[in-house]
Amino acid sequence: MNICMLLVSFFPYDDRVEKEARALLQAGHNVFLLSLGKRGAPVREEIKGIKVIRVLPSKAFLNRLWNYFCFQLFFIHPFWAKALADTVKQYGIEALHVHDLLMVKTGLYVANKYNIPLIADLHENYPEGMKAWGEKKTWRRKILDMPAPLWRWKRLERLCVKRANKIITVVEEAKNHYVRDCRIPPEKITVMMNTMDLETFDNAEIKSVCNNYKDNFIISYIGCFGPHRGIDTSIKAMPKILEKIPNAKLLLVGGGLKEYEEEIKKLCKDLKVENNVIFTGWVNFNSIPSYISVSDVGLVPHHKSGHTDTTIPNKLFQYMTMRKPVVVTDAKPLRRIVEETKCGIVVPSGDYNKMANAVVKLYEDKDYAKKLGENGRRAVERKYNWEKEAEKLCELYEKLREGYA
Repeated sequence: MNICMLLVSFFPYDDRVEKEARALLQAGHNVFLLSLGKRGAPVREEIKGIKVIRVLPSKAFLNRLWNYFCFQLFFIHPFWAKALADTVKQYGIEALHVHDLLMVKTGLYVANKYNIPLIADLHENYPEGMKAWGEKKTWRRKILDMPAPLWRWKRLERLCVKRANKIITVVEEAKNHYVRDCRIPPEKITVMMNTMDLETFDNAEIKSVCNNYKDNFIISYIGCFGPHRGIDTSIKAMPKILEKIPNAKLLLVGGGLKEYEEEIKKLCKDLKVENNVIFTGWVNFNSIPSYISVSDVGLVPHHKSGHTDTTIPNKLFQYMTMRKPVVVTDAKPLRRIVEETKCGIVVPSGDYNKMANAVVKLYEDKDYAKKLGENGRRAVERKYNWEKEAEKLCELYEKLREGYA
């Protein structure tokens, strides 16, 4: 099949999107990826067999205004609808694969026009995410988003999952949400977790930059920064951790909104732990194994919410792949997987005292920490790896092709 994926951000790099595209290529499909362009980036480029097509929205004010209001009122984006339709016509696209809820209705508009199937690949519970992300919105952003309140996003979600031919989601708890709250038959939904490609991750080059941390006990968080991700809990745990582990450092690899970063940096100063919390900023994805390699503990401190109860971060599987014991909060998917695999310690969301106690326990009982790390590695080798998830994707498309033959 000629498959067109739609990603409204620049590519590369999106690990999940790339892994899915490569799996489909290996199964004999042709994969086109329509993505956002950048000034100076080629409009057409082949990356690892993926035919990347990049488009740049017009800078003209009236065009931008038209696209904004069409999307806010109807959840159909004229610019992306045209770009997608042009791609379908030019390359004989036989199936659309839209990443995230944001553009699913736009994709459905094009899919219906050309009578081709659409797969909605929902990386997260978007309406609940909107609620979590909105905690730190600027007043300008709140005004701009007024035409599309939360109830409209929930209605959009129900409409899109009903009309899409197939749904892909990242965790069983999200599938349960679509079955229970959107009344979708379970057989329409495929769960594909954010697991690691073991070969790629195991063969990654370990860079010497991480030698800077070899004399410290490193507690790592890797990923985006945001109020719902619980980084504040990790920082608040540091004074108690430092009482028992004076050489402990909290390594924060990633970034987020400037305002939120300033807020958590101020929290470090207020707690007098700024010398023990390291902000690396965004790093190349290929560098992540290097940072995990020097870590003694991997953190997933997410605040429990409707969003975090229906999604799973790939950082959990990255830690497990590299045999690192984890400390996670009791968001439903995190609790379920960590307790099932016995790869770490679960603490209540927001409880920095218990988080500190968990880290200290792993420091003081190194045999226990090593056992948890080995349990995690064993679990990814047996179950939580991308090879198994890729099989599900290829099977989904085989059934889709049979249905449209």
